Amino acid sequence: MQHRNNYLPLLCLTLLLSVGCAEQQSVRAPQKSTASTAHILGSNGLDGDEEQAILSYHNQIRASVGVPPLHWSKELAQYAANWGAKLAAQGCAMQHSQDSSYGENLFISSASQDHEAVIEAAKAWESEKINYSGEALNKANWSQSGHYTQMVWRDTTQLGCAKVACNSGVVVVCNYDPAGNFIGKKPY
Repeated sequence: MQHRNNYLPLLCLTLLLSVGCAEQQSVRAPQKSTASTAHILGSNGLDGDEEQAILSYHNQIRASVGVPPLHWSKELAQYAANWGAKLAAQGCAMQHSQDSSYGENLFISSASQDHEAVIEAAKAWESEKINYSGEALNKANWSQSGHYTQMVWRDTTQLGCAKVACNSGVVVVCNYDPAGNFIGKKPY
């Protein structure tokens, strides 16, 4: 964990370099992790295993309510990374991006930057399922289940997430396209 203190400057440098090269970036194909294989982080702070894990988790939750699976979007992942870096630079206050056409879920963990942070985030969002009973969204039920309903919004087709070091923990940002959570509509 000696590299932990150097993570934020490295991420910021990566983000600065990626702004000019965003069109040339490619997403590393997911690989099985092994003890001898180093995890290569993308510009979104996630390695291929983490990208696949959070996408698979979302798709399991979606399958449980009969909605189609999501596909990974490197553009959404980069958008999430940019917003996560801004949150980190502003002291880790949890606030949603403004003027975005994407849906967005945020999570902050005080835990270290291990691989469990992205699944911890998805599980926290999914845990709101107990507050949702299938009716159209209104201000009352949305405020208690909006992270969950965004995860399972039928019309959403793409997902992109990022993990950014923030103080002694991490911020996980996921963006969804098309956005969901429209008051008066049902997610599925």
